[in-house]
Amino acid sequence: MLASTPRAAAVTALLSLLLLTACGQEARPAAPPVTMSFCGYSPQVRPDVVVVVCETADITARDLKWTAWGKPAATATGTATVDLCAYSDCHTGSYTTAPIRLIASKIVSCAGKTRAYSRLRYVFPSGSPWGGVPANLNTSGWISGPDRALPPANQTVSLGC
Repeated sequence: MLASTPRAAAVTALLSLLLLTACGQEARPAAPPVTMSFCGYSPQVRPDVVVVVCETADITARDLKWTAWGKPAATATGTATVDLCAYSDCHTGSYTTAPIRLIASKIVSCAGKTRAYSRLRYVFPSGSPWGGVPANLNTSGWISGPDRALPPANQTVSLGC
């Protein structure tokens, strides 16, 4: 009979000890998910639409597919809807789409033990949809939209909690 051998008794005792040890450990609470808050919208996990330039919505990223969400840097690819008249003096919007890549980074702690990305960088992999627009563009003399907000020169925006 196998149960009466010393080896079987040792294996049974070891299995019992392992079972008791496993049941006695406390599970660690999971870290809260990382969110992204932009332009006054409620914080979201892996948003599929992001308004990149808040004041004017001149760049809106759509159909976003995220990788490495929750890591120190998460990236997304998608399609941007871009107002081509945003940085030229025309009175009607002229919209186009362009591939866009977003890089969310710098996770911060927010109220209520939540965490959020606080920096968003955007890149147009096929080149800027505003070809020929100078980096130091100034809108102060424009008839429509004087002092209009421009995209940041380094293509990085700050995000809130």
